[in-house]
Parts: sequence; structure tokens; C-alpha cells
Amino acid sequence: MPTFHRGHTTIAYTDTGVPEGREDAPVVFFAHGLLFSGWMFHRQIEHLRADYRCVTIDFRGQGNSPRARGGYDMDTLAVDVAELLRHLQIPVVNFVGLSMGGFVGMRLAARQPESVHTLTLMDTAATAEEPANRSKYKTLSKVYRLTGVRPLRARVAPIMLAPGNIDAPWVEDWLAALDRTDRAGLAKAIESVADRDPCEDEAVRIIAPTLIMVGAEDAATPPAKSRRLEELIANTSFHEIPGAGHSPSMERPDEVNAILSAFLSEYNA
Repeated sequence: MPTFHRGHTTIAYTDTGVPEGREDAPVVFFAHGLLFSGWMFHRQIEHLRADYRCVTIDFRGQGNSPRARGGYDMDTLAVDVAELLRHLQIPVVNFVGLSMGGFVGMRLAARQPESVHTLTLMDTAATAEEPANRSKYKTLSKVYRLTGVRPLRARVAPIMLAPGNIDAPWVEDWLAALDRTDRAGLAKAIESVADRDPCEDEAVRIIAPTLIMVGAEDAATPPAKSRRLEELIANTSFHEIPGAGHSPSMERPDEVNAILSAFLSEYNA
């Protein structure tokens, strides 16, 4: 997997490149949720790569990006994305962010509107984490740092997935990837998400056409929080995904692909 360096930080990414015969193809940039990596969008990339250049990032301490000295906060991650795009000489993207990726995407769209042509926000919110959740996630982070994810499966899976998807075949691949992740780095990422600042004041400045999707059974970011984004962002469309929890790109990929394709086609004709 290719990497780029920002100071002392190494950040992994993937890039499908320009589709054959489509030198002017738009770019779709995917930003993953906590405990995942760019891998969580592989079904969307398979679906889109014939018509779009698809790029993913692995945030600091997650996926194939090693532990960083610091800078796990959402503001720094937004700069990481901007620097990666500069490194790849990509001036504008269709940004797709799930949960933590959405926290980053909203900041980028508000601060650098010229770089975000469309914005897709999945299972995310502009608010700070609820105090009860913040405490729970920090406790899980401490335990994970000592034991790894396997002993926590029964507590983590219901947060990330709808009940009917907890034993899906791909879940084992996800847990195996977490087993390979540096625990200290991922623990810092968890704590930074738990402690994130709200960005409602920035969300109201977003001008990019915005698609909002949320799993109907999302326990981590319930649909009502995604509905709040409709009130903050001027140009939005909203879709609730039946049978999905906090990770619909993996739980209900066909439904997500259909909705995302239609949205991208509308604004990239």
C-alpha cells in the first residue's frame, strides 16, 4: 500500500488511478469510520472504479497507517486529508465520510469549499459525543489497549453493527485486521473521537450538495443525529438504510452503492 509523509507521520492510502479512457474522471475520496480503514469501502470502490478515480485514506494509527506521535484530533486529520490531496495533485473531490470520516469531511468542506464538489455523510453527526458514550468509549479504549479486541467483541459489535449483521462472514476479516493494528495508536484514535469538538457552527457554512445516509439501526449515531444535519446544511438529501447499523457500507453495500451512484451521477454529469 502506498504511503506519504507529513512531517514525522506516515499515512497510508489507496488510489485506483484514472479509469481507462476517462482522463477527466471525477475523484471520489473515502474517509473511514473508527475501528476500520479504507477497506470498509471496498464494495463501493468495486462498484464505482470504472467511472471514477477512487482514493481512500487510513487515518493515523488505523489500518496500514502506523502510530503517530500525536495529532489524532479531527482538525489535524482534516489537514492530513488536504495534504494527501495536494500530494496526489487532486484539486477537488467528491468526499464520502463515514462516522469519524464524516467529522473530518464536514471540517474540510467548510474550511476549503473549493476542494469538495459533493459531500456524502454516513452515520455521522456535527455534535460532540454524548457524555455517557464518551465515558464508555474511553473505558473500552483502556481495556482494548491491554487485551486487544477479541475479549471485547460482545461489547463492540453491537455498537458498530445492526444485530442481524453481528455474525456476517466479513466480520471475522474486520476483527483480524484489528488484531494487526497497533493498540496504542488505535486507542489514541478512539480517545480523540470521544473527545472531539462539535462542528455545528462549521456545518452551516457547507455549500457542497450533501447526501446523508444512516443505518436505521445505528446505535452509535442514531438516525435523529443525522436528521439534525439536514437542518444545518443547506442542500441535502437524506436516506435511511434498513437493516444496517453504524457500518452500512459493509452491512448493506448494494443499497449504499445504488444511492451513492445516483447522487454522484447527478452532480458529475
